[in-house]
Amino acid sequence: MAYFKLITFGGIAPEVSPRLLADELAQTAKDVVLDSGRLVPITDNSQVQALNASTRTSVYKYETGTWLEWTEDVDVVPGPIAGDTTNRLYWTGETYPKMGNSTVIEASGSGRYPRNSYRLGIPAPASAPLTDVTAGETSGTAITFDASSASIVIIADETITLTTAQWNTLTAGDPVTYAHGGGTAIEGLTTATVYYVIKGTSPKIKLATTNANATADTPVPINLTDEGAGTTHTLTPLDDGTQIKYSTSYVYTFVSAFGEEGPPSDPSIVFDKVDSQTVTITALETTTGNTDGRSNTNITQKNIYRSNTGSNTTNFQFVKTVALNVASTTDTKKNSELAELIPSTYWIGPPNENTTDYPDGQMKGLTALPNGVFAGFTGKRLCFSEPYLPHAWPVSYRITLEETIVSIGAAGNGLIVGTTGTPYLVAGTDPTAMSVVRIEAAQACLNKRSLVDMGPFVLYAGADGLIAAAGTDVRVMTEGLISPQQWRANYYPSVLKGFLWEGRYVGLYTSGSNYGGFIFDHRGGTNQFVELTQTSSTDAAGGFTDPDDNELYLIIDGNLKKFQGGSSNQTLTWKSKEFVTTRPASMGFLKVDAEAYPVTVKVYGDGTLFYQASISSNGSGIPYSVDSSTPDLAAVDIPEPIVRLPAGRYSTFSIELSAATTINEVCIAESIDEIRGL
Repeated sequence: MAYFKLITFGGIAPEVSPRLLADELAQTAKDVVLDSGRLVPITDNSQVQALNASTRTSVYKYETGTWLEWTEDVDVVPGPIAGDTTNRLYWTGETYPKMGNSTVIEASGSGRYPRNSYRLGIPAPASAPLTDVTAGETSGTAITFDASSASIVIIADETITLTTAQWNTLTAGDPVTYAHGGGTAIEGLTTATVYYVIKGTSPKIKLATTNANATADTPVPINLTDEGAGTTHTLTPLDDGTQIKYSTSYVYTFVSAFGEEGPPSDPSIVFDKVDSQTVTITALETTTGNTDGRSNTNITQKNIYRSNTGSNTTNFQFVKTVALNVASTTDTKKNSELAELIPSTYWIGPPNENTTDYPDGQMKGLTALPNGVFAGFTGKRLCFSEPYLPHAWPVSYRITLEETIVSIGAAGNGLIVGTTGTPYLVAGTDPTAMSVVRIEAAQACLNKRSLVDMGPFVLYAGADGLIAAAGTDVRVMTEGLISPQQWRANYYPSVLKGFLWEGRYVGLYTSGSNYGGFIFDHRGGTNQFVELTQTSSTDAAGGFTDPDDNELYLIIDGNLKKFQGGSSNQTLTWKSKEFVTTRPASMGFLKVDAEAYPVTVKVYGDGTLFYQASISSNGSGIPYSVDSSTPDLAAVDIPEPIVRLPAGRYSTFSIELSAATTINEVCIAESIDEIRGL
């Protein structure tokens, strides 16, 4: 006698012939959860809230519980800064990489959250500061000359003729204070004013208004228009020649309200100074401007640094902080009083919307790695931030790969990089020393939104199936279940959107009028694959997995919905393998054990449907009824959920079940005694 009984149910493996499937595997498994081994229908999605626009494709649950939403494909990472109580958040995918804190993101007003944001990264000032020594405490010996003499003050040449000894004491660019000595000042000069020496052919000099004018390749002298009156005019150097001269230059940086410091400006011209001199620093920018890469920066102040060639490093050291709106300031510090070295020399911002600098576009794919390092990519270029400084992305930390990057995801202590060709493993704890391994597996990532961080590995849509990558191990997880041809034809990997749901991979696709999805459960090595129904009205544009509860929230028709968060069951469909009898048999009876009814059952013999009926619960009296449509028979009451099958001899049998309830088991046998004895 022949019978078949199913008490454990599995997913589909369409690559395998129906008669060669394992007993628990199915030809069809749709809208069903198989965790318990039983057939449990998925539930409907529950409404969480309406979104601000129907065009949203990305959402994120903020630390405060507020849902943030974007129309663009956005990747979001919380800040890695210890002790930060302002809930800083960082994201890529809009016009340029951005950041904000709770004050900015949840600012009052109307419309979607985040309400406001700032640019991620601090630009360098666009031009160098100007500097001049403007006072000193150790003046040198005054140089006296007769300003009334036309042979000394030569108006046609704009020169002042000194003695050779006087000329020899001066150096180009030296600051000197001019005084008329009780006479009348030379026209073009003002008494008690500092000027800068332009050395001509001995013993002639000219004067300039700035050190830069004095030391330029083509000096710019002051225009002298008439001699003065008096024989005791003086030029007094601001250096007595007894102190160490330091070759000096200045730079400055922009600093945000969050304390984020950017790279320095170009340095000012190099000049000599001694301690106790006052240097006036001018031409400090009071705005970053509004061009590409420089807008919306939240900069509130500037840090000023001075080179210290008397130190062992000759690096720039901190002088002072001034407000952003300060255009000029002074420095009176001695070299020994300078503070820490500039930390941000190479701290440029991430690739942004400036297509001249970044022809492949802004950085995207923001991902958090161990040790406070952030990663992102643009084109073939992989970018890393300074540890715990997500605004700083040094060029030296960038790695160029051979193929264009499609998506990235953290897996263990490494970064899996999916490209248009071969995947890569990038590993390391320090962004200065990341190792790159080109994995010899021709498994391209077909689209960015398919890649999901599953914890110890990532899953993404490849041409041959669902690809798992961990370390240098790359596998086709759907191999043996779905052929590459079936995968590409039926599951649209080039547009597949992937999500994490309670440890499982949920894939959803929309391609023209084709809607659908699946749940892939790798846990315990089961590799269960179940299809999901998706229609135009339930089409998910994006989603977010909440790490607090591991639940999946989907964007559906302008609303945020919790995946399977509702209480109403959907109708599952499950069709068994083809069971092969040792000889042609006539199966006479079928039993379905379910938690509730109705259950629709179909029985196929040699691939042809020969029985279809609905088993229902009456609730009183005789507890069940059966209504057969193939063959078409009137409904009858039955004492137990056992139905008689039409006569017919077949070599293979398969059973299809449909219900909005949990099904525990199903069996089919030749005799009623076999059914009751199973």
